[in-house]
Amino acid sequence: MRIEALSIKAATVSIFLMIGLFAVLLSMFAGAYFKQAALDAQMNSLSRVIEVATDEVLKEVKQNTFDLGMRLAYSHELIDALARVDQADGQNHLVALLDDPFINGFVGFPNINLEKIRIYSLDFEFIAESQNGIKGIDKYLDHHLVQQISKRHGVERLKAMDDLWMSSTVPLYSTLVPIGGLYIRGYLEIIIDPAHNLPEIGKITKTPVSVFSVSGESVNISDQDTSGFLPVKYTLLTSDGEPAYRIVGYENVDKLNQEMRATQMVTTSGFLILTIVVLLFALKLFQRFLFSPLSRMIVDMEQMAHGKLDLNVNKKA
Repeated sequence: MRIEALSIKAATVSIFLMIGLFAVLLSMFAGAYFKQAALDAQMNSLSRVIEVATDEVLKEVKQNTFDLGMRLAYSHELIDALARVDQADGQNHLVALLDDPFINGFVGFPNINLEKIRIYSLDFEFIAESQNGIKGIDKYLDHHLVQQISKRHGVERLKAMDDLWMSSTVPLYSTLVPIGGLYIRGYLEIIIDPAHNLPEIGKITKTPVSVFSVSGESVNISDQDTSGFLPVKYTLLTSDGEPAYRIVGYENVDKLNQEMRATQMVTTSGFLILTIVVLLFALKLFQRFLFSPLSRMIVDMEQMAHGKLDLNVNKKA
């Protein structure tokens, strides 16, 4: 097509159509961008929910270990056995007292997975531990607990402390309780395996939750079907900032996707309708004040070119 054969009207309509097409494409791109932004916001929100739920689970763990620790730490029999630990058979008697919760149970026994009970001196030197429970962990108090309790003075030392730490095998959770009340004779450490309690996170978040070790081994896999769900990862850190567990929550985003698709359709349709209305109105104005006067002017010029010089030119518009 030669350029002179392209009328102003056709050129203008083509430009408007290209503007309309570009507006539609821009609307679709914006809809896809906002959809991804909504999914990212949903993931961040669920990650924070998992974090809060994890804190709540650990608070409940601390309460159970604290109750057991206080019951033992204020036991006159345990205090007397600790005072006589250097006497004949004193070590065996103390160990037997530490083994008693493993054998006879305690209040809150189903709520925690008790792994070890230990006693330390006031200088945090190892004195004794239960024979029952996990084997192969080093016989010393976690350095983070030592640092924190060393900073305490006066009545502050009477308060219990808790700590999530990495042993040589698995992450463990400890609660440290002073023995003897106001007159501290040592420290009692209750050690549990927190992996037993982490699945409770799913009950708080109302979503499927799976727990993995740092190396990727499964600790607890959700029994719900999570196909098509959006996985959201949260890393549980120890008190020293080391990764302890990788917690994966699964969010059913079908409802969110449906809402986003509906919103995108409404937004795109509304934007498209508005664009078409504006373009039609613009074309009407162009037709009234540009195309029609130009057409009349061209007709008049052609008639004059053919010798009709007495023609009255229409000056309207």
